[in-house]
Amino acid sequence: MLVLDRDAAIDHWRRAEARIYPSVMVNAELYQQYIGVVRAVADELADVRSEDDLVVAWHERSDLVREVVSRSAPPMLALMDLGAVRDAAFCHRHRDLTREQGKALAAERLLRAKRDGAEWVVLFEDVTPLGSHTLEMHVASGRALHAAAELPLDAGRPKFTLEVVQLDPDDGAWRLDKAPPMPEQTFDTREEWEARIDQARVLFGKR
Repeated sequence: MLVLDRDAAIDHWRRAEARIYPSVMVNAELYQQYIGVVRAVADELADVRSEDDLVVAWHERSDLVREVVSRSAPPMLALMDLGAVRDAAFCHRHRDLTREQGKALAAERLLRAKRDGAEWVVLFEDVTPLGSHTLEMHVASGRALHAAAELPLDAGRPKFTLEVVQLDPDDGAWRLDKAPPMPEQTFDTREEWEARIDQARVLFGKR
């Protein structure tokens, strides 16, 4: 019987994607071919419509990359890490799923968190090597940490933001009639941002 560890799989996919991105800094042509193959493999996963099914496909559909490269034959194939390509493609498809089915996935995660008695639940998370966007809700109160990071490839300055918003604790919907418990704040460093997230989780993690 296949035992799924969704969070571990997603983390693995993201690490693989992060290994590919630095290639843009040294070889733009290789990077473009990497991205082309990753997207082509992700397109082959268009029939996968849930996070759990994507993890199952990751375990079972081992020939995807071979099938794609046999059709496209990228010139710089010999320089590619095909294992990272495959995992990055699953990361790409997972990101598409969360965008396409964000509301349904958030409802599923909230239901699971209530069933498991979790204090906090991540309703939405979009992570790339260039930044992240996360919405984490306190299950009992509906208060949610909306955190974002922008990490440019060039020498531009990173941007880290955090706000606390009010969601409906029943279904996770945004309460547009409620002012944010904490308006958006901007931080200069990741360390300061992460420390403020931890503080906000303690401060707003109360009934």
